Order: sequence, then C-alpha cells, then structure tokens
Amino acid sequence: MSTDGIEIRGYLPGDEHRILDTFNLVFRETCGPDFVDRTMAQWAWQYLANPVGHRITIAVASDGTVASQYAGVPMLADTPWGTHRFVHCVDSMTHPRWRQGLQRQGLFMQTGGKFGEQCLLTGEAVCYGLPIDNAFRIGQRYLQYTMLCVIDYLIRDRALPPLPMPSGITVQQVHDVPAEVDALYAVVAKDKRCLLRRDRRYLQWRYQQNPAHSEYELWAARRGEQLCGLLVLRPAQGLAPDAATIVDWLVPEHDGDAIDALLAVATRRQHELGRLRLLAVFPQWSSEWRAFTQRGFLLVPSATWLQRRLVHTIHLASMTPEFLQQSWWFTLGDTDLA
Repeated sequence: MSTDGIEIRGYLPGDEHRILDTFNLVFRETCGPDFVDRTMAQWAWQYLANPVGHRITIAVASDGTVASQYAGVPMLADTPWGTHRFVHCVDSMTHPRWRQGLQRQGLFMQTGGKFGEQCLLTGEAVCYGLPIDNAFRIGQRYLQYTMLCVIDYLIRDRALPPLPMPSGITVQQVHDVPAEVDALYAVVAKDKRCLLRRDRRYLQWRYQQNPAHSEYELWAARRGEQLCGLLVLRPAQGLAPDAATIVDWLVPEHDGDAIDALLAVATRRQHELGRLRLLAVFPQWSSEWRAFTQRGFLLVPSATWLQRRLVHTIHLASMTPEFLQQSWWFTLGDTDLA
C-alpha cells in the first residue's frame, strides 16, 4: 500500500536502523532531556528475540525515512477458547514531518489501520496498549480502541514495617528462571480464566534475556524442594516517585504462606533500598488485589502522577469487552511500563 509517495508495509530485515532513527527522534522530543536513546540490542531483544515473533507495520518515505510506525509484541494467552495470541501495541509513532491533527485521517491512522488488518489475517485475539492522551483520542476515533480500565496502583508505604516471614517457606534470589516454573504456572493458571502464559520460555525472554536484566530481581519461594512462588521485583522504577515495583507475580491464589513469604522479601527489600513506596498492579477484582490490600497496600490512582489507561481492540468474535473486564488477569510485566 502506498500513499503520497509513502509505502505502508510490514517490516523487512534492515528496517530496524531507520525505525530506531525515527523512534529516538520522536521520543527524545516527547520525553525531554531525561530520555535515553534506545539501542539496537534493546530493539532486537523486544522484536527479533521474542519467541512468539513480532508485528511491525511501517510507513516508509521515498528517501527511506520511517515516517510512521505501529508495532506490537505478541504473547501467548491462555483463555477459555484455548491458546490465543495477545499483541501488546508499543512504539507507535509518527515522524514530525508527517504529523497531522485529528481533523483528517493522517498517516498514523493509515499505518494503524494496516496493522489491524494484518492482525486480523494472522489471527490475533486481542491487541492492547497504554496510549498517551493524543494517541488514545485518535485510536478511539479511528482504530476502535475500547477502554478496559484506568490503571490504579497498589502501594505500601515505608512507614509500615516489613511483613514477617512465615515458617515452612524459604525464599532465595535466583539468577535463572527455575526449571519447575512451568508446573507452577499450570497450578496458577487453573485459578484464572484469561492470562498471558508465564512459562519458562517467556519468563527467560522477558527478564533474563532482556538487555535491562540487571534491573530485575527474581525471587523463588520453596516449600521443601517444591517451587511454590516466583516474584519479579524491580528495585528502582519510575511509575511513582521513589518506588520499588513488583513487576510479576506467580503464586497460587490460595497459598497464603507463599504470598506472605514473597511479600516479606519484597517489603524487606523496600526497606533495605530505602524506597518510600512498594508498588504493584493487578485487576481490582482479583484475588491478588484482595491479598495485597489485606497486607497493607492501598489503592492510589495512577493519575496522582500520570494517568495510565489500558485499552484494547478485539479480533476474536467469541471474546467480549465484558469478558476481558471481568476475567483478564494482568500484572505490570504484561506491559512496557515495567
């Protein structure tokens, strides 16, 4: 597809250099002086190394400049209708030379529309993301964005003491995803209707192979020799000022001792690091939300600092917005916010 001398197409090997040029230009302008340019290693990990592949649609000008991009990171999801792919839409952008307002269907919408057509062809069940305000307004008008929820945080203040460690559970920091995590995930998934698959292959890619792997701590809880919980902690993360963040969480809902043990470690690390806040995100209807609030976490709206909206577009006819609102279990690790 081409328009006004611009070709809209899928990614081809070698495009990444021009994609990064435009990405760094756009986000340097958007994020200001604190923005650090994305590296080729980071790009290659997110897209080329992802075991489920990538979805990238770009608009390319005649001189080779990437004028616009709509991209996504596909992940497997376990649902009542079997295994499907969810695509986390990230890195959507338009080069300043090709930006237009909301009064006409500009290049960003054309690129996003082509991306959506490709997702339909490849059978993606759900595309989701956390767009900034302007992208959200455009997406609602032209790309069928539907609001799932406004993200609210669970935050535990440092004024509260660390939680006590229960007996019968040992927790150790690990530098490799435990081999038994697939069996643990199978137990956890029985309590959920819809969630991204947290098997060993995914967790290794998401946290260990990540060029930013040194920013995460993995903590494994065991009852005797049996793995009963896994926590991914990011000691310094900027969604809220001076916060440590629980990025991912894999614990059976009814294993109170494993919950207590991993939160004992998380709250201890919060105090060791001197972080004012310990932050987590779960759906408000979830067992985890209730468990965390029972242990001193309080709801704090993301709008306290910067409102975060989780939106989606559904491509699977049997899946409805109501189902996702009531049944899709997620953590911050399912997004590029962590």
